[in-house]
Amino acid sequence: MKIQKDCDLHLYNTMRLRSVADVVYFPENRQELKELIKDFKQKGQSYQVFSGGSNIIFAERVKTPLVHLMALDKEIAFQDDGRVKVGCSVRIQSLIRELQKHNMGGIEYLFSVPTSVGGAVYMNAGRGKRAGLNISDYLEEVEYYSPKDDDIRIYHKAVGDFSYRYSPFQEKEAIILAATFRFPQQDHEETERRIQQRMEYSRKHLSADRPSCGSVFCEGNRVVYRLQMGMRVGDAMYSKKTPNWISNMGEATAGNVMALIKKSKRLHKLFFSRCRVEIRYIS
Repeated sequence: MKIQKDCDLHLYNTMRLRSVADVVYFPENRQELKELIKDFKQKGQSYQVFSGGSNIIFAERVKTPLVHLMALDKEIAFQDDGRVKVGCSVRIQSLIRELQKHNMGGIEYLFSVPTSVGGAVYMNAGRGKRAGLNISDYLEEVEYYSPKDDDIRIYHKAVGDFSYRYSPFQEKEAIILAATFRFPQQDHEETERRIQQRMEYSRKHLSADRPSCGSVFCEGNRVVYRLQMGMRVGDAMYSKKTPNWISNMGEATAGNVMALIKKSKRLHKLFFSRCRVEIRYIS
């Protein structure tokens, strides 16, 4: 297992913040992961896991040991019963392309999202609240590691377990290892059309020209989202093009980003509106 001390996290988060971690572990299989987490538990050491680095803000100096999951499981297995088992480390774009080869589809709207399959399941990544499309639509079961019991378990999806930007894994101590889906049949050409349609939408409506961490709030007031567009602290700025989206205009810091989020929370209070932050802050 690769271990890196004083690790520059610039390439491990989509916001491209200049953050340094005391130590990052890179397990390459389940046994290495289990041994690592078991060692943390025995020492009473807290830790944080992450994968693709979207929806994450790292502090300028991260003291908590980090566990990077992008080398853990990159397998995509097409099963005889039509189901597809996908490792947590698989990039969502790679999954979409493999599905295309097998004339399957359904999640092309995620092609522009810089996430892994494990991260997508954890956040229940989707097209948007109004569209009502989520990766959990095709999910059947999830294989995960339970650090509490030092055991690998299978979760079977039940009605009502998932909702907009929410999965049951956000409320339990669990590390997603793999997910099994049942995707619908779809022509190769239709998949390509949907991919290009999504990329065109991204170019037109999303501030993809600057590093970002995606949507800041998964629940909030759309009027507030509009009012804060262009608001800036240091090199972190709410996009003038994409509501509810913070861009790194150069050398933004975690402090800059968190200051913007605090301003947004105050605005929500002025409008007597609830808000829920989607971004994870890791220190």
